[in-house]
Amino acid sequence: ATCYDEVNNTLYIGGNFTMVGPNYRYGVPINTGDGKPAVNLPTMPKVNGTILCAIPDGNGGWYIGGNFTKIGTVTRNHIARINSDGSLHTWNPDANNPVFALAISGSTVYAGGDFTSIGGQTRNCIAAIDAVSGAATSWNPSANNTVYALAIYSSTVYAGGEFTSIGGETRNCIAAIDATTGAATSWNPSANNTVYALAVSASTVYAGGYFTSIGGQ
Repeated sequence: ATCYDEVNNTLYIGGNFTMVGPNYRYGVPINTGDGKPAVNLPTMPKVNGTILCAIPDGNGGWYIGGNFTKIGTVTRNHIARINSDGSLHTWNPDANNPVFALAISGSTVYAGGDFTSIGGQTRNCIAAIDAVSGAATSWNPSANNTVYALAIYSSTVYAGGEFTSIGGETRNCIAAIDATTGAATSWNPSANNTVYALAVSASTVYAGGYFTSIGGQ
């Protein structure tokens, strides 16, 4: 049951619950020490849809991607930057479909997803975005299907997803892309089904997904 007191601007609620609030809505910073929400961020804006990826911006804030269209009362389509104090940054690449993966290298934010437009340019499922302006760079590997995962090592961007073509070459669900030219390198493990996760450590790329065959095994 609910009752709203217009005089005191208070909503009273009753029901079969044992806890109420706080309402973080799809995303929240977590303390590394005690694992509890960092509730010292009262300005943390509410997101109106699922956050599917988040990476640090190097200044105490975050870049986030997902299936949202608003943060607080401000329009942010599928990608946004949150400041270290929890407020919304002006950075706004404005993707036209969900962003599933983000990675950052220097002053460039790499995005993967299901979009066909981001940063003011036509980009199919993968793009490089200026970390300051939010504009897409000229880098354009153009995948023919969804990119779910990204990882960066040195001058190579690794991508995983549901694609069969990326960087101008046939690549089944996993590829390595030159961070300068956007062309696929000769590295070609060729997974037989979707790759959802990637991580790089020195000379090894770790992949996770729905595949049963990859790298010729």
